[in-house]
Amino acid sequence: MSASGGSMWPLRFIILGCFLPITLSNEAKESPSIGIVGGGIGGTSTAYFLRQLFGDDAKIDIFEKRQVGGRLATISIGNQQFEAGGAVIHPKNMYMVNFTKLLGLEHVNGDMGSFGIFDGSSMRITSNKYRVVTLAKLFWRYGMDIYNIDNWINEKLLAKFMRIYDIQRAGHAYTTVPDLIGAMDSAFLSYMKKSIKFVMRTAGFGDAFIDEMVMGALRTNYGQSTEIPGFVGAVSLAGVQPGLWAVKGGNKQVPEKLVTEAKAQVIQGTVMSVQLLQYQDKTYRVEYVDAEKKEQHRDYDIVIIATPLHDEMSDIDFEDFPSPIENFPQHYHKLTSTFVDGTPNSKYFGVDNPEDLSEEILTCNDTILVNSCGKKTDVLGSPAQVYKVFSNSPPKEDDIKQMFTSKKDIRMFSMMAYPDYSTVGEELPPFVLHDQLYYVNAIELAASAMEMSSIAGKNVALLAYNHWHGSLEKIDEPYADSTSETEKTEL
Repeated sequence: MSASGGSMWPLRFIILGCFLPITLSNEAKESPSIGIVGGGIGGTSTAYFLRQLFGDDAKIDIFEKRQVGGRLATISIGNQQFEAGGAVIHPKNMYMVNFTKLLGLEHVNGDMGSFGIFDGSSMRITSNKYRVVTLAKLFWRYGMDIYNIDNWINEKLLAKFMRIYDIQRAGHAYTTVPDLIGAMDSAFLSYMKKSIKFVMRTAGFGDAFIDEMVMGALRTNYGQSTEIPGFVGAVSLAGVQPGLWAVKGGNKQVPEKLVTEAKAQVIQGTVMSVQLLQYQDKTYRVEYVDAEKKEQHRDYDIVIIATPLHDEMSDIDFEDFPSPIENFPQHYHKLTSTFVDGTPNSKYFGVDNPEDLSEEILTCNDTILVNSCGKKTDVLGSPAQVYKVFSNSPPKEDDIKQMFTSKKDIRMFSMMAYPDYSTVGEELPPFVLHDQLYYVNAIELAASAMEMSSIAGKNVALLAYNHWHGSLEKIDEPYADSTSETEKTEL
C-alpha cells in the first residue's frame, strides 16, 4: 500500500515513535546520573549491576541514613560478634555465591545442629546424634513426607526458581513482581494466591508434617504461620535445607564491599523527598538532610528507591508527579532477636535432662512467645555459649528468667524485619513508579531474602538500562532459552 493511501500505521511503530525522542536524548547523554535511596543489599547490589551495565562513566550515588548494610547487621556480646539480621544463605543463591567470590569473602557453616520442635509444652520430635536414628524417628512420625520434601524443594521449586538467572543474563527485565515471578514458572503465580498449607496439602504432604516441620521453618525464618502465601513459604523451606552458609566476619560485608566494587559514592543523610523536575536537564531532585543536619539536594536522570515504602519504614515525599505516589498499604512484621550468654532452662522447653536439649529449637505454635531458640557460633564460626531467641515481641525480664537458669549478658535487637505475609493474593507494588523512577523493594512483598533483593536489584538495573537505551524488546517480553549448559555456570 502506498504512503498516500491514508492507512493507519501499525501500532508497534506508533508506540516506538512515542519513545524515540527520549531514546535519542538519552543516547546523546551516553551515561546517566543515578541516585539510589537505601544502602542495604538491595541498593548496593543494584549499584553493582548498574555499574556493570552502564560502565565507568555513569555517576552512582547511594543515600544511606545509618550504615551500609541495612537489615544485615551484627551484634556484640563480650569480644564476639553474631549475626543479628539475615543470617544464612542457600548454596544455590547464585548472586550471593558470586558476590562472595568476587569480593574475596570466605564462608562459614550455617547449618543448624541438633534440633527439636516445641509446641509450647513439650517437644513433638527431636533429632539424635546418630543420623540413622534421626531419619527413623522422622519417618515414624511423618512417613514419606520426610523423603519427598527435598525432591519437592529441589525439583518443583529451586530448579524453576533458578531460571531467573538465565533470563537476567540475557538482559530481560519485568515491570511488575508477578511478571518476574511468573517468568520463573507460571505455577509460582498460583503459589502467591494460595497459602503454603494449601499448596503443600495439594502436593500430597500430611498435616502433621505441615503443622510441625513447615510451621517450625516459617516461625524461625519469618515469624509467621502456614497461612502465608505459598511462594514465600517455599522460599522459607529452602532456608532450612542442608548446606546453608554465612559470610565469615558477617554477611553485612557483602553490601559494604559492593559499594566499592560499584564505584558508588555513599551520601550519609536522610532523604526527605523526590521531586519530579520539569523543563530542566535532569529528571529528579533528591532532597535530603545530611549528617550535619543541613538540608541539601542533588539532581539525577534516574532515581532508584531501595528502602521499603511503607508507613513503618518510610516518610519520603514524592512531589510534583502527575499522579500521587504514596506509601503502600502493607505492613511490616517486627521481629526481636534476644542474645543471651547463658544456660537455657531445659524444663521450659519440656525437656527434663539438660543434656537432651537440642541446640536449635523450632516452635510450631503461633500463640507462644518464642519463634525459635538456638545456640550460635559467632561470625567467624567460633563456638560460643550464646543463644539467639527469636520472638515477635520483646521478651520481658521474667520471660528470660524462665528460659535461662543462668545468664552473663543479654543483648536485644529489634527491627521491622519482613513484610506481614498474612494476606494471600494481595496486589503487590510495581518495580516502576514513574519514568526512570524504580522500586527495588517491591520484591519483598513476594518474598524477603538476601537473594530476592539481589534478583530485584538486577531486574531494576536492567529496567533502567533497557529504558535508557530504548531496548523495549527486553522488557516484559517472553524469554526463550538458547544458552548452553556451560554458559549457564557463569553470571
